[in-house]
Amino acid sequence: MILNTNPKNVSNYSSQYSSAKTSNTARPSTHDTQNAHSSQINHGWDTFTKKVEDEPKFAEEMAEAITFIPNKMMVNLNEAPPLTDPIAFKNWADRSVEFDKVAAQVTEQRIEIFNRMKGEGASDAEIFKEIISFNKSLPMDYQAKSGMLSVDQYA
Repeated sequence: MILNTNPKNVSNYSSQYSSAKTSNTARPSTHDTQNAHSSQINHGWDTFTKKVEDEPKFAEEMAEAITFIPNKMMVNLNEAPPLTDPIAFKNWADRSVEFDKVAAQVTEQRIEIFNRMKGEGASDAEIFKEIISFNKSLPMDYQAKSGMLSVDQYA
């Protein structure tokens, strides 16, 4: 599977990503993907926006971190099959391997955005915000699996 690598056009990502998912994962609806742009959805990185705007050195560090650190799939160890069932455990663990393949492609897209914006003279704060926007454009199931979303503790 090859993701649309044009960082300005991630709209095809949802359909491309769905082909790489396991059968037990629901495909995000268009509504879910569009809601990724909603201001109601917060990512953990969002908490750094104000400091990024105010401190150029911090902005540089954060722009690089959000760009180059690949996502990892969040797992609930309570859902892991027993180690005494190696086939079931391998199948469970393989979900993370498949996610890592998609996450590597997402990281490549972030790097393309970073390099393009650097080349255009954008500030690190602008790059940080653009990468946040890119992350929010990803399918909701990817955002959830990667732990990008901040969950309201009262929900």
